[in-house]
Amino acid sequence: MNAEHVSRRVAVDREQSRPWVEVAQSARILRDLLDETPPAIDGSPFSVIDEELPQSCEKWCRSYLSSALEHLGMWADYVAPMNLHPDSAVRHDARPVQTLARAALESASQAVWIMASRDPSEVLRRHLSLVLADWAEQRKAEVDLERKADLKKQRLDLLDVLESHGVKVDEPSYLTLVTTAAHEVRTNLSDGDLGDPAQVERLWRTAAGSAHGKMWPSLALRVSVEIDGQSFSFPDADAMSSILVLANRVTQYGVLRFIDYAGHEPQLAELLRAASLRLYARIPKVEGAPERLEDVPGYPATETKSATSQKDR
Repeated sequence: MNAEHVSRRVAVDREQSRPWVEVAQSARILRDLLDETPPAIDGSPFSVIDEELPQSCEKWCRSYLSSALEHLGMWADYVAPMNLHPDSAVRHDARPVQTLARAALESASQAVWIMASRDPSEVLRRHLSLVLADWAEQRKAEVDLERKADLKKQRLDLLDVLESHGVKVDEPSYLTLVTTAAHEVRTNLSDGDLGDPAQVERLWRTAAGSAHGKMWPSLALRVSVEIDGQSFSFPDADAMSSILVLANRVTQYGVLRFIDYAGHEPQLAELLRAASLRLYARIPKVEGAPERLEDVPGYPATETKSATSQKDR
């Protein structure tokens, strides 16, 4: 391989790209799983929290998770398209990957942050904190003065109601949301090895910096090689994997927790099985792969993992 060729393209090997494809297919299953989850049943945590509540916690959490899966779904269509052309080639740049993963992580973290508490009153407080923050941003973006005034009054009225009940709300930063969500996953999901809070913060900051076109992430998220006395740098495939895996793990936990809070946890295994069968029937398969998921060695798994332990339930 000559230096001129290296400067244009370096292939990503199969093992390096495996986490990318795993995240892509996980996102597709999770999106199907969320879409197929019915509304909350009577007696479920969501139904208790949403009783006589105009801004449904269930609907807002579903929206956060749908947002995360839309972003991860775009990554899936890019890195693992459902229809492949034999001569197709995909160019991987760091910034778009970091941006999509960051958007998914921030979206899902809001739902996980809300559902991290087991106390309904605290879940409600966290939910309304994000509702108020959402309304504040909507008011800032509004150009119609009358509508802007209405949005301000709406926010102040809700604050008055909360104050009359002694409820104090805060507006957590995205860093707080992300690190809290990662801690929740790390603590409650058996395979939730996501690194310590400092590592999670670094992943989030580099992703945010990439999305904003900052210089330092473009340097930090690259690897360099020297060939024939010339130095070349390329996007760090492992760094791309790290932020994608973090975003996927938090989103996965959020979807599973959502199903639990909606009262459908007893049906989770069957919902997951059905979604997996639908995906496997559609995805392109390598030569020699079984046509049916049921014929894949080791399927079904001997044990279905859930994000909710018995003590949480």
